[in-house]
Amino acid sequence: MISVYRKRNEDLVHFFKMERGLVACTDIDGLTQTLNINHNPLDWRLFIDSSKLSLKAVLLRNGNNLPSIPVGHSMRNNESYENINILMDAINYNKFKWQICGDLKVIALLL
Repeated sequence: MISVYRKRNEDLVHFFKMERGLVACTDIDGLTQTLNINHNPLDWRLFIDSSKLSLKAVLLRNGNNLPSIPVGHSMRNNESYENINILMDAINYNKFKWQICGDLKVIALLL
């Protein structure tokens, strides 16, 4: 029974790409379509969290009535404007322009 869960991510792997130590979803529309989730960018917000050692990005549905969708992760990139900018480019933020939320340090880095 456990072996069934070993391959549960195979149909989602092709939506993600690893580059410069960052794993990011390069096809948000395809990922949400595969997950049977309606993706209207106005209904979602991008949550970015970082620490000295890692950087994470997750899409959160307004109202929290759907599960969060991880769209970016890096264990090598720390919190800096350059690394957050690389993440935003990788997930094609300029196409969707989600509302961004995060802690004050992330917001300050973006501003």
